Amino acid sequence: MKKYLFAVIFFLSMTPSIAFADEDNDVQKSNRIDNYETMTISQSGSLFYSVTNEIIQGAKNLNTNLSFIGRANVGLEKITDEYGNEKLTTKKDYLYSISVKTVEKDFVKYIYTKKISEKINEDLIIISELTANLYSIQIGDIIHLVGLNGEPMEIVVGDIIPDSELGWFEAVVNKKTGFNLGIYRNIQAIIWDNKITENHLIEFYRNIKYDKIKVSNKNSKPNKNWVLPNALVKQMFGDFQIKEKDGTWIITEPKWRNENIERISMPIIGRTTCHRLMWEPLRGALNQIKAEGLADTLSREEFTTSGGCYAPRRISRFDAGGSISRHAWGIAIDINTKSGYVPRVVEIFNSWGFAWGGTWTSPDEMHFELRDLSASVSKSSS
Repeated sequence: MKKYLFAVIFFLSMTPSIAFADEDNDVQKSNRIDNYETMTISQSGSLFYSVTNEIIQGAKNLNTNLSFIGRANVGLEKITDEYGNEKLTTKKDYLYSISVKTVEKDFVKYIYTKKISEKINEDLIIISELTANLYSIQIGDIIHLVGLNGEPMEIVVGDIIPDSELGWFEAVVNKKTGFNLGIYRNIQAIIWDNKITENHLIEFYRNIKYDKIKVSNKNSKPNKNWVLPNALVKQMFGDFQIKEKDGTWIITEPKWRNENIERISMPIIGRTTCHRLMWEPLRGALNQIKAEGLADTLSREEFTTSGGCYAPRRISRFDAGGSISRHAWGIAIDINTKSGYVPRVVEIFNSWGFAWGGTWTSPDEMHFELRDLSASVSKSSS
């Protein structure tokens, strides 16, 4: 019963608000997702296959609309222009990593303009503006990708649009193209109908056996411990090529690593290895914790034996579409790996620009992740 009561709290649902251009005036309003009531279902990482099947059964029982959004990080090997001239290429055995969103062809028209929808359905790739700027990509360029199955793919850039319109992914393709890249997993189910009622919520919670799912709507309050999307992490902390070690652990490009990763001594926790931009906010947070008499609530022993900051790895394996961990940038730190944190320590880290993993869909209670450099600048100048 608690499960169903929890569901009702998230009444109605959420998809990103999409602004449609004038060119789409010839598309009937009924084809726009904002004219429907919607509900999204997600879980940490990607939806289990069992959860996916249970969502499909629930949608059938309700006779309601359903679509899935997929995601994975794939390898970027090379970029050439339309004449075959190389514009960017990686070192031998190294690849860049980019996050790619996949959308079902029948659903594309509900969330993108007619122009963009047509290009996605023509098997072209749409690139975000930040990603295009980072890699000097232009419309018509050919992106050489390496899929989760290890297979290479060449795909033409159909258009470049603002990151917010892509939902802060770096690229979007249709599901068919995604399958060819080995992207089979879904991160989100979107249910939409003329009216979403409590019956929808009860039906899905009745069908889904896994407890740790998130049901949300566009009126739901965002988690205050949000983290930066990949494109902004790259913009703020730099991008690097990677070489696979075992599918989870990676080797980061030596040039980037030498320019950005440092090892120095910090208050309370001692010597640690992090990104050079971590030092000011991390030192500020630790000094404030010390000044407030809370230093003994942080375990140097746990940090030394099972915690840390810089760790070049994926969140999950490459063949499962694993994103690169923020530890690979050296902008995340695990201190109390076993004993947890007192609430005031979390508040202090938040105030210095860190997100805490303890409130995520799949909680990571030892984890603090830098997302805002302005917090330390503001504190330092006050």
